[in-house]
Amino acid sequence: MSARLSILTIGILLWATGAAAQLSAGDALRAILFEGEGGALTANTKTVLYDLLLDETTTFPTGSSAGGFTWTFDDTLHVPVRRNRSFGPMFAERPFTTGKGKLNVGAAFQHTTFSSVGGVPITNIETSTRLATGEVSSSTSSLNVQLDRTIVSATYGLHSRIDVAAIVPLGSSRVSGYSLWLTRVNGVEDSGRNDSSGSSFGIGDILLRTKVAVLASDYFDAAAALDIRLPTGDSEKLLGTGFTQARVMFIGGTTLGSVNPHLNLGYTFGGDGMTFGPDTRFEDAEGDPELIDRQSSGEFNYTAGADIAITPRLTIAGDIIGRVVKNSAGLTFTDAGSSGGNQYFGSRIEAGSVHKLLGAVGAKFSVGGAWLLTGTVLFPLKDGGIKPAVTPVIGFERAF
Repeated sequence: MSARLSILTIGILLWATGAAAQLSAGDALRAILFEGEGGALTANTKTVLYDLLLDETTTFPTGSSAGGFTWTFDDTLHVPVRRNRSFGPMFAERPFTTGKGKLNVGAAFQHTTFSSVGGVPITNIETSTRLATGEVSSSTSSLNVQLDRTIVSATYGLHSRIDVAAIVPLGSSRVSGYSLWLTRVNGVEDSGRNDSSGSSFGIGDILLRTKVAVLASDYFDAAAALDIRLPTGDSEKLLGTGFTQARVMFIGGTTLGSVNPHLNLGYTFGGDGMTFGPDTRFEDAEGDPELIDRQSSGEFNYTAGADIAITPRLTIAGDIIGRVVKNSAGLTFTDAGSSGGNQYFGSRIEAGSVHKLLGAVGAKFSVGGAWLLTGTVLFPLKDGGIKPAVTPVIGFERAF
């Protein structure tokens, strides 16, 4: 018995040591960008890239909390009845409320990777200087950033016109990659490489929502919503923003037979975003504006699209999802070409608002009773900020 206990104790200690040695996703990203003697970017640009990746991994859109089933009370029959044939959109809110005493719960799995920044693949971010004299300074950073999230949501009808909801993201962030560098001066060559990888698992930033129906007519329906995003995710592990945010939103929609156009307009109140020092590049000085501080940013949000009830059991939907992030930054990469036999390829920071745009298409299918299966594909429509790859989302919903 004592031998078995000793073996078990040793096993637990070895497992704990291995777990402790595993870097978090945030630690791995910082190691790739900041450790070692080289890398593709200046220290200031690396800090901006890190902050942009943190923002993108923690605020990437999640599905709507609105349930597929919405109910109203029939005063004649004295029973609740379905308000709309459609099961609703995927990534937009609709103006209908769930119905007093009704509960919708859902879960969706979302797999996201990121492909480029400033039009350059994040797996091959390079800067280089090659002089006619034969001197070379070249550096490359390669990043692989992956998110696997399960988003659990619940919406409850407090009143026929008031819903409350919670959206809880759970899952993992994974980062792997390397930085390498090469210099050649007076025929002497020096090079190095730094590899790192890490992952984090946990809860992300929880979102709490209250929605109030303000208009219901035969031609147009409208609602207002208030979202509070809580800093429950660990920003050091790429799981949360580290800041509390609030969003107010107008939700409008109409019904044209089996087609339901919808529009969401909102503003997210954050902090001061990225604060930069003065940009002196146009005053005969080199270098990018220095990043002095980072907070969460204010955003203008919009989503427009339509959901269509194809059959009583099948709804398809499409949305355009836009975010205009204030006081942020973008990175651009330029090839200065050859000048007197010298060649330059580098990056620059463009401080200001960043417009991010995604498309979403998907379907909801009733599999019997109050169960729905959902499937969506998100895809980028422009290169603003960190560009994601195509993101699949699958899940289910249940009404009670």
